[in-house]
Amino acid sequence: MKKILILISKATVLILLLSLSSCYYDEEVVIPEVEPDPGVVVSFANEIQPIFTRECAFCHPVAGPPDLTEGNSYEDIINVDIVPFDLDASVLYQTLITTDPNELMPPGGALSNEDINLVKSWIEQGALDN
Repeated sequence: MKKILILISKATVLILLLSLSSCYYDEEVVIPEVEPDPGVVVSFANEIQPIFTRECAFCHPVAGPPDLTEGNSYEDIINVDIVPFDLDASVLYQTLITTDPNELMPPGGALSNEDINLVKSWIEQGALDN
């Protein structure tokens, strides 16, 4: 009887460990590194604002700052959510590349790699209002 109880307790512990470890997975967003072409200047008006309009402006300003609607977005993000030449300090950029699904923007899923790389290049070029 004692052997059966030991066997049952070991089986229970094994099943518990297997079930706990099988429930966790981390879907990592992988963004291919693209070296910006130094001869190509990313335009805020022609390339970045259309991304914000298409992917972000329906929630921002409604869901809270920043206001990413056309005519308001640049002033709302510069030196606050976007720090020119500094990807690490640019909170908006970090929310585009995070692997944390609770922090990822937009909430419906990541932007395309092309859009993320445009935002990246724009920040690296100084985040100009051009």
